Amino acid sequence: MNGSDKKKLQGILKKIDSIRKDVEELIGNESIKPSHKAETSGEAKNLIKSIGDLSVTDLEAKLNTFGHKELGEVFIGVGGSSGDKRKPKAWLIERILWLAKEFSASHKSIRES
Repeated sequence: MNGSDKKKLQGILKKIDSIRKDVEELIGNESIKPSHKAETSGEAKNLIKSIGDLSVTDLEAKLNTFGHKELGEVFIGVGGSSGDKRKPKAWLIERILWLAKEFSASHKSIRES
């Protein structure tokens, strides 16, 4: 076996490996495609679940106790885009209040009229 034969065989092996990875991904092998999504903190999850029960002032007070990372998680949880989660805390709080309370209240009043 000469050098060009070895190069051909190595090329075939690379193609086989690539095809194997594609097939495993298609059949759902999660070890090939790991999830990079970070877990939402417990406090953020609890707040997202209880937003409907809180008044606007209580929600704003609770949001002011959160750190920037938790505010970003809540922002995404109420329908904000993940690209905006790194904006300033004041902006995040304002948008969370809008998305969680004022937006739905405005739509409700429009539907009722």
